[in-house]
Amino acid sequence: MKISFFISYLSKIIEAILQFTALFTFWDGVLFVILVFLVVYLLSRKRKYRVSSISINLPFSLGNITYEPTEQDRIVAWKLYVQLKTRKAALIFDENFDIIVDVYDSLYSLFPITRDLLTNLSLNEIEREAGIADLIFRVQNYGIRPHLTKWQSDFRRWWDKALKTPSNKDKKLQDIQKTFPKYEELIKELKEMNLELNKYAEDLLKIAKTPALLRKTPKEGKVKQPMPIAPAAERIALNRNRRKTFSNLCSLKQNFRLFMGRACPHHARPRGLVLKRCA
Repeated sequence: MKISFFISYLSKIIEAILQFTALFTFWDGVLFVILVFLVVYLLSRKRKYRVSSISINLPFSLGNITYEPTEQDRIVAWKLYVQLKTRKAALIFDENFDIIVDVYDSLYSLFPITRDLLTNLSLNEIEREAGIADLIFRVQNYGIRPHLTKWQSDFRRWWDKALKTPSNKDKKLQDIQKTFPKYEELIKELKEMNLELNKYAEDLLKIAKTPALLRKTPKEGKVKQPMPIAPAAERIALNRNRRKTFSNLCSLKQNFRLFMGRACPHHARPRGLVLKRCA
């Protein structure tokens, strides 16, 4: 019962297909097949080169950027995210346990790390108007650097003197740094920067998790080596063989024309005339 039902159902489908194809001529069918292949190709191309845009509110009130991250953006963002989340720079300053100098050392070490990441970027990534390079430059130059310029040198100079003071010999380092004349102002701005860097790290993680813009990469092939220059004797022999081959081809062509002229008088007519079929 099931087999007969399946056969009847299949025959109805085939009949419907035949009726549908009967409406088209041969060239209509060819055009339909071409259109189907074209649609499939465009859909596969769109899926392969799917773009995911990302919008980021930059830390330190540096504005907003929207762009399409590439695979290199994701790699650089992940590396910098790991550097930030494993350092004191992006952690909230704890006045009871943290040392200001250690935080500044952590911040200062970010500059050579980001410099290495940026120098390893390809030129086509740097030429983009918006990208990971623009993001890093803004945060480094307009977010972190102003704070270090304002506070680091003055605090380190005071800190070196405070450690040598005899009255601070038996004090904890956390208690010594609290005697800095502008301690409250410094700590306030330092905590604000820690919050912004923590937000910066989350933005980098967002970039790393965003599907990248896929681009065709050229296939790696063997580098074409320049042809070595042969010695004089070999070049002379090679030229002689080339001339001999060319002469043989010319003679073969001439013999073929003579043969065709003898076999059929119509082939001996001048070029440009319409040749008649030989009987």
